[in-house]
Amino acid sequence: MRHATKLMRAYLTRFIFRALVLLYAAAMFIARREALDFTGSAPFPRPVDVLWLILAISFARQLSPHSRVSRGCLKQFPVHFEPTAAPVDPQLFRAHLRRLDRGAAGVALVWIAFNLVFFALYLLGILGVPFLVLLTAFYYVCDLICVLFYCPFQSLLMKNKCCATCRIFAWGTIMIATPLIFVPHLWSWSLAALALVCTVLWEAAYRRHPERFAEETNVYLTCEHCTDKLCAIKRRGASHP
Repeated sequence: MRHATKLMRAYLTRFIFRALVLLYAAAMFIARREALDFTGSAPFPRPVDVLWLILAISFARQLSPHSRVSRGCLKQFPVHFEPTAAPVDPQLFRAHLRRLDRGAAGVALVWIAFNLVFFALYLLGILGVPFLVLLTAFYYVCDLICVLFYCPFQSLLMKNKCCATCRIFAWGTIMIATPLIFVPHLWSWSLAALALVCTVLWEAAYRRHPERFAEETNVYLTCEHCTDKLCAIKRRGASHP
């Protein structure tokens, strides 16, 4: 993309990197499946430990207001809040927040129901730890697919304008880590704990300062002040069905 912003190019590079991580995990799953089993007895460090480090760094990036990430994630921090000049009707704003919460609840229900299928198959012994690691790597790629190309949660459930105004942007961490919650092990639960910290801090900021999360109250989220332009590919696809 010739006119892509620096952040767009950075996100496209990250997408390629994540795709390579998934391809590597898939290759290991086919050729040497036991290498993806973090509950095994192989000596440290193992190939699967590299994935732990990659995910841990990715999750930790969301904890800093100075990380080079989308403003959809950064809006939780006070430094990225600029109140709008025009007053907002409190009743209309509360109604807007209720719509956001309904959309988020719908996503949570769909995500939990979908992943309970894998949990059940794991408990039955049909799926093993290597498959759950591969599924985690797949979710890792899907996280950026939702940001850059198409997000079913945005289009079908939340109906938000773009990632900048996404109610659940930081949920990506716990959604990526969801398959790991099924396996009681330090490797998996340490990542799940870090992902949960990201999500809890996000939700705490939303509950205490909802004005940071809506373009009606935060100038930082308006199209006029957006420098990310991560919606470029999505908008192009929407205008050319």
